[in-house]
Amino acid sequence: MSIFDNTPRDDMEPLPAGEAQFAYLSRSGRPEAARVRDRAEAWFASYPDTHRDDLVARFRSAIDDQHQSAFFELFLYHLLQTRGCKVLEIEPKLAHTDKSPDFLAENAKQERFYVEAVQASGLSNQDVAARARLNTALSVIDRTSSPLHFLELKVTGSPTKPLSINKLKAGLKSWIAGLPADATATQAAPFIWDEHGAKIQLNAWTRGKPDEKERAIGIRRTPVTWINPSQEIRPGLKKKASRYGQLDHPYLVALNALGTHHNELAVIDALLGTPYIEISNGPNGEEIVKDLRRPDGIWHGPPDGKPQNTRMSGVLALMRIDPWNFASKTGLLIPNPWAVKPLPQIGLGTAELVVVGDEYGRKEAMHELLNIPANWPEG
Repeated sequence: MSIFDNTPRDDMEPLPAGEAQFAYLSRSGRPEAARVRDRAEAWFASYPDTHRDDLVARFRSAIDDQHQSAFFELFLYHLLQTRGCKVLEIEPKLAHTDKSPDFLAENAKQERFYVEAVQASGLSNQDVAARARLNTALSVIDRTSSPLHFLELKVTGSPTKPLSINKLKAGLKSWIAGLPADATATQAAPFIWDEHGAKIQLNAWTRGKPDEKERAIGIRRTPVTWINPSQEIRPGLKKKASRYGQLDHPYLVALNALGTHHNELAVIDALLGTPYIEISNGPNGEEIVKDLRRPDGIWHGPPDGKPQNTRMSGVLALMRIDPWNFASKTGLLIPNPWAVKPLPQIGLGTAELVVVGDEYGRKEAMHELLNIPANWPEG
């Protein structure tokens, strides 16, 4: 049975803002979407039966965070096997806890290690739920017929409860119907929907020519926010660092960093501490410049600025992996230099930081992680 909905697929447009990612993938008529669906079907078909249903249910979720998380686990499962590792167990049972890491794997030398997947979006569980509620409303707005006008959107706040979608849609249709057909529409009173802590404001602009097929929202305005990528990445890794207690094999955490501004340096900073420059004067008055790190990292940090979370053997840092783009992605394997159980050589095809003395050196990799051309699914 297909994991995708049996629905007409004649929409050739890209993903509209606010629509759930699985819903769009399931209904899109784009050739690229068909290739993505085929790949997902094949990957799920080879996933062990005992764990497939749960993973499929999460993959089909209307909550993007759940959809992305399920695909990332599926991706890791196939990455390990493509790179010559065996997945011995999914959610292996541990003697000392009822919690289970995602995979128990072994390399070609039969050296075993655990793998745990984690996502970093910079959002709390409450934020994820609020964003899903808001996206549902914005998707309805964007699909509302507005052939004579496109809408300027401004959102403030986040909904603490689901919005009243039917009432919102009815009010919006009435407002659009009452707009002037000429350029004076820009002077019309805005449409405002204020509910459960979220305020949606829409202003109208007259289209150059009527269009029944265009989306309603033409301009989006978002508030300026302060971004600190390493601080957004830190909580997920910190939570996983000691989740399973003392393990009998090395423990690798695979990170899917989803934020637009997330990058490999931010992951390194989260693990090793915030970088800063110390400038001082030497005995002869010369300037001495040192590149240092604050003791606030997951592996090297508070309370005493010494190694900690040494049960985590390493982090595999990947950026914004999703069903559409994984073929073009590479990653960075970061071993923990203080790990109680160091990672074995697992050769995942990514770049790798290699410990040389008391510093890291970077070893690049030129592999396609899953032996799929980087331009997939374009052709």
